Amino acid sequence: MCGIVGSINVNPVGNSLELIHHRGPDYQDSIIEKFAGNEVFLGHTRLSILDLSESGNQPMLSQCGNYAIIFNGEIYNHLELRKKLTSVSFKGTSDTETILYYIKEFGIDGVRDFNGIFALAFIDKKKDKFFLARDMFGVKPLYYYHKENKLIFGSEIKVIKDNPEYEKQVDLNALNTFLAFRYNPAPDTIFKDIKKLEAASYIVFDANMNVSHVDYWPRKQRINFSITEDEATEQYCFLFEQAIKRQALSDVPIGVLLSGGLDSAMVGSMMAKHSNQQIKTFTVGFRGKGNFNEMDDARITAEFINSDHYDVFMNIEQFLETFSMSYYHTEEPIATATIPPLYHVSKLANEHVKVVMSGQGADEPMAGYKRYRGEKIIADYGKFLSLLPLGQIKKMFPANPTLQRGIYSLGFKKETERFSAIFTLFTPEFKNSLLKSDYKQIIDGNLASSFSNLLELTDSKAHSLNRLLYLDTRSLLPDSLLLFNDKITMAHSIENRVPFLDNDLLEFVESLPVEFKLRGKKTKYIQKRAAAQFLPDHIINRKKRAFETPVGEWFKNELGDTLIELINQSNSFSSEFFNINFIEEMIQMHKAKKRDYEKHLFILLSLEYWYQNFFQPNFASHKQTVTN
Repeated sequence: MCGIVGSINVNPVGNSLELIHHRGPDYQDSIIEKFAGNEVFLGHTRLSILDLSESGNQPMLSQCGNYAIIFNGEIYNHLELRKKLTSVSFKGTSDTETILYYIKEFGIDGVRDFNGIFALAFIDKKKDKFFLARDMFGVKPLYYYHKENKLIFGSEIKVIKDNPEYEKQVDLNALNTFLAFRYNPAPDTIFKDIKKLEAASYIVFDANMNVSHVDYWPRKQRINFSITEDEATEQYCFLFEQAIKRQALSDVPIGVLLSGGLDSAMVGSMMAKHSNQQIKTFTVGFRGKGNFNEMDDARITAEFINSDHYDVFMNIEQFLETFSMSYYHTEEPIATATIPPLYHVSKLANEHVKVVMSGQGADEPMAGYKRYRGEKIIADYGKFLSLLPLGQIKKMFPANPTLQRGIYSLGFKKETERFSAIFTLFTPEFKNSLLKSDYKQIIDGNLASSFSNLLELTDSKAHSLNRLLYLDTRSLLPDSLLLFNDKITMAHSIENRVPFLDNDLLEFVESLPVEFKLRGKKTKYIQKRAAAQFLPDHIINRKKRAFETPVGEWFKNELGDTLIELINQSNSFSSEFFNINFIEEMIQMHKAKKRDYEKHLFILLSLEYWYQNFFQPNFASHKQTVTN
């Protein structure tokens, strides 16, 4: 796992590799190449996982000199791919060398055959083409800025932002989307003109630096309505175990980020089965009782799988300090309270391993969240629900945000609009009160359009919930959850592998009928049935805690005061874009328990900390040391 940075016809910033040194502290190098008269800078920082020798270093050139690659990720089936390259005399055993010659042999569309996680840049001098490509589910990030005949790209935004060619601005349309969803679906970022490459796609630059975009893996959803429960359970077990064995490919030890839940317990248990040494597991939690503390559950799981277990506690001071500086690493203002805990557990893991596996990516395709039950109820009983006095019910339960959003989504008949409404926090009415008059024109943006292309790939015969799961796996997952998981683990030079997103396993999961995922109140139905083959019932059926944090309570006290202090600064994000009095009213309503604005306030806090990191030159929170 590594970091990549590059440019075409742009002088590279002298410290561009240093800006992403944390992604690959073992080795770094750069080269300058040409294609069709364009000058290409390629830089790479290496975290050595496979083939620890020099033969795995990058940038890597083919023996003929006509092809070059920089690559961030792991290709778990690269040994299988090598078998197709019978004429190549390989120097080493790295997956980088494999895919360099694989793309040389089969063209850029050869990335369809990669089972793994990757972001890469590739020069083809024979065809005068330059490519940027990203993996099927967007596990590895890739950003770019293209203007006329110039291009800057990298694993992280900071290599673009710090280049004099880029003029830093807030993208107002992206701000509108972020206020609604708490993240920005690709290709947009909140930095104007900085794009992130969509998952399962590549872009091609020709000799004149004209660009074209290709969705290389537009695999359509097809539901298998004839499969039985026993068949599905058996196939799930086989594919999950296969995914673990594939992703155990490493020349260094692998640990597991262990929560108190089912997904990481499955990963840990299967890892322990296929490891020839005791695996290490890592957990973080808050002191006290509640859904925010899963330390005891994780310890029980660790004891069951006989792991070498490590854990660490956090308090509110550490949370706030970590949260404020974490945006230097996440770079996008993702409003998720799990980022500081992930920061601390990654820091802990860094003391022991270079690679971890996690349970990320199981909930979206398998209906693991509560909101999916809401969508199924709306889809199945929408006509009946529409007859209820929803306006009165909404007024009766003003402090229930889930109910409020559910009722709001019932007002939309089109599926794409309803799916957007399910996620919407700041509704158009809400944004009308929040935004200053100069910026209210963005409210009319069509948020549903972000998802329309993806929904065209879903099975028309599928239940609407299955279509929503397909959408979430290709939007919410890569552009929010996987994004900050990559950024935060790599900030500590840790590679995070996600076996639930193995190509074969996920293709199978997405073919299952909806009742195999959500049955009554039981989520992840077939997954739990499969887990029963190797985990005890008390681990499988624990209450889902989802790495929760006590942020809602904190906003009623010191965190609410912190937000008031931040928004009232003369150079704050809110002073430029928002109605300060309206935000203060929200905070007071939340403190008085008249409304539950936890998620709304967290969005605003995220924007403030993000803005400090990137738009206030004297802000140095990313240099702070978080105490243990």
